[in-house]
Amino acid sequence: MRIRPLLAARTAGLAPSPIRKLAPLMRLPGMISLGGGYPNPGTFAFSSMTVDFHTGRSLQIAGADLVAACQYGPTDCHVSLKPLLQAWHNAKDGVELGNDMIQVLNGSQEGLHVLGYLLLDPGDSVAISEPAYPGALTAFRAFSDKFLPIPIDEHGTVTSELERKLEGIRAQGGKLPKFVYEVPNGHNPAGVSLSLERRHHLLELARRFDLLIVEDDPYQLLQLEDREPIPTLQSLDRHGHVLRLDSFSKIFSPGLRVGYASGPAELIRLFELYKQGTNLHTSSMAQALLAGFLQLHTPEEFRALVRRNCRVYRDNRDAMIDGARRFLPDGVHYNVPNEGMFIWFVLPEQFDAQRMVETDSTDLGVLLVPGPAFSTSGGLTHCMRASFSMVAPDALREGMRRFGEMIEREAARVRRR
Repeated sequence: MRIRPLLAARTAGLAPSPIRKLAPLMRLPGMISLGGGYPNPGTFAFSSMTVDFHTGRSLQIAGADLVAACQYGPTDCHVSLKPLLQAWHNAKDGVELGNDMIQVLNGSQEGLHVLGYLLLDPGDSVAISEPAYPGALTAFRAFSDKFLPIPIDEHGTVTSELERKLEGIRAQGGKLPKFVYEVPNGHNPAGVSLSLERRHHLLELARRFDLLIVEDDPYQLLQLEDREPIPTLQSLDRHGHVLRLDSFSKIFSPGLRVGYASGPAELIRLFELYKQGTNLHTSSMAQALLAGFLQLHTPEEFRALVRRNCRVYRDNRDAMIDGARRFLPDGVHYNVPNEGMFIWFVLPEQFDAQRMVETDSTDLGVLLVPGPAFSTSGGLTHCMRASFSMVAPDALREGMRRFGEMIEREAARVRRR
């Protein structure tokens, strides 16, 4: 697809850093570089670093590798990490990424802000599920507060409704959304995944309406059943309509803040230019730690480790569902997630989730996130999101019992009105 017509007006000022353009020359053998203002490696605080992984393997970073981990690095990706990321992505999704198709980020969350900067002028809209990931709403609202909300059900975003709205906009001569934002697996907060049929339909809509799809997929590998993930939108795309965001936060370590964007080279290049003017590059040390892990573990071994860790989340999910079935009344609706970390509870329409949390959470000792946090317009007032990732099974069952009591209190308030 054509990227240039999508760009926001502010991108006209994006240009390569004049000093960063010289970086490849600085690394040439025999070059006496008087250009870059790099700190002398002799002043670095570290002499060596050893990291022990749960798998029993150890990583030692010393010498030239330690200098590279402590020093400024390339904007797009740490030199040792890029081929490892390409191999990981290909093994995971069956997609080969060229050297110009990948940009490492400070977590995939940074990618959402960069996308807003690059693509959204005031008045531009984004097609997004309702409920929506609040981090995406916050990132996009920094540039435009206009959304095209699309309902979501047990099979993910209702793409037939997206089609109906797009056709209506085109028929009226209106302006189509700049992109479609999709969390296809373990949706935060809905806890559902986009079906294969709807993935194909979404890609067909992208071709028909020449739309960019932003595939934000941090929960792809958090499979709670013994099955492979559904093929990614990027792997099914044949026309360059998908910009994908991957993250190592949920499967490796969120504190390292390492994610990456992949997709059309023209758009990835703009990601690089943006980062040159903001944070130069993602932490070299964080990238070196990830690179060391990927060097010591094949993609198959990494996948096996993630699958073992998913057993914890499966046990937690099962405990929360068990508690919900035992303690919540029949008027509360929810899906049993097969991926991710979340369950979305829909309460009777007269209920006020914000009031429930503000009035009862401290007293009852249970906390959920009220629905308006996930709405494009302050709606979903009778909905709640619960996460089962961090709490032990017995505590999750008790949490559902307390949530049931919170629901009883709200029901009594509603009856008194």
